[in-house]
Amino acid sequence: MAKFFGPIRKVLDVIISLDVDELALDIARTDTFKKLVISLNTEGLPTSQLFELGEDSEGKQLSSIGGNYSPFTVKEGNKRSPSLIDLKDTGDFYRSFNVIPFKGGFRIEADTFKDGDNLEDSWGDNIVGISSENLELVVNLYIEKINEKVRERISKF
Repeated sequence: MAKFFGPIRKVLDVIISLDVDELALDIARTDTFKKLVISLNTEGLPTSQLFELGEDSEGKQLSSIGGNYSPFTVKEGNKRSPSLIDLKDTGDFYRSFNVIPFKGGFRIEADTFKDGDNLEDSWGDNIVGISSENLELVVNLYIEKINEKVRERISKF
């Protein structure tokens, strides 16, 4: 075998030895990742499902699901769009969101109980979770960060 393949073999061995699940877990544990996922679900980005779009993780408009807003929220109305339901009355629901990373993925959790009622009973269990469009943004972040790790490892040769 030609000697010049030695360095190429070393680089390929490093790439092959990478544990993608471990890399993904490390990425999902970062504040950057968690903030992105939560922002995509709640608010802070143009594609934020609840606040900007008034949608659940399936892309359904909350206004079409038929839950009931609190009397306070109905009285105050949504200043941006009166027909937009964003589930942000006090902000407690949004602040309760958390990303739980695990090997092989992540889970989004939130406290859906408010004033003795479960928001999921009124608005469905898809209010916590990200849409397939927003999942693409998360996948792109994974790809970007994994590519950085691969380049980092290769640069050592």
